[in-house]
Amino acid sequence: MKIAVWKNPVTYPVFKGLSDTFGKNVFLATREQLTADLQNGKVQVALMPSDVALANPEEFDIIPAVAVSTWNNPYALLTVGAELGSKSIGIIHSVEGRLTALLAAIVLKEHYGTEAALNERISLPDEIASDALISIPLEESPEALKAEAITLDLGQEWYELSNYPFVWAVFVTRKGEATPGVITAIRDAMVFLDDHRADFASQWSKDEEVEDFVLNDLRLRLDDMAVASLTELCDHMFFHGVTPEIQPVVFASLPLNDGEVFTD
Repeated sequence: MKIAVWKNPVTYPVFKGLSDTFGKNVFLATREQLTADLQNGKVQVALMPSDVALANPEEFDIIPAVAVSTWNNPYALLTVGAELGSKSIGIIHSVEGRLTALLAAIVLKEHYGTEAALNERISLPDEIASDALISIPLEESPEALKAEAITLDLGQEWYELSNYPFVWAVFVTRKGEATPGVITAIRDAMVFLDDHRADFASQWSKDEEVEDFVLNDLRLRLDDMAVASLTELCDHMFFHGVTPEIQPVVFASLPLNDGEVFTD
């Protein structure tokens, strides 16, 4: 079984953990590459940005029980130079930053009453991270020009807005290919990683901030709070024009021996 993992700092610990279990069958890929590889059958499972999976329920089955979510995310930041609460602000982002940009637009509108004009580029300058956001004030006013820069942790902003962790990525297969064997293998590997995260964190990085993030903010279970978060994100995706209608959050099912169905 080949597994593509979205190449993003928040999913990197999962990439390392799955690599320990599945070896070289696990690799990092951009959101467009892993989507194409899954659609073309080059991989059987993808840890995919949640917006891609939620927007395409006819193409993908979401594996239950495990996902990547956080209460905070030091890798998903927006620095705003103008005053929050202005009518509008521009945000430049690359394809890799599409989910973070959407989250920024949601937070700015719902928390601060600011409309975000998103400007997607194929790529950003080499000195800037591919998933970074660049804010551009659209209003020229003395107050905006004098305002001090404020950095928003978009994961924390989502939590304050919704009371849920933000789900950055979910495991998916092509439609109809989430077999019991695939679901069980991914679920068991992630549960093992979650249960032994302290050991893994100390192996992957000597950076105290990274280790603290893995130990305290990274969530690997797709529990009721994560499911509720995905449901709320679906609402916002519709209102922000990402989907033509509010999509339901549907998971693949794993039959149990006693005739019950495991879904979370």
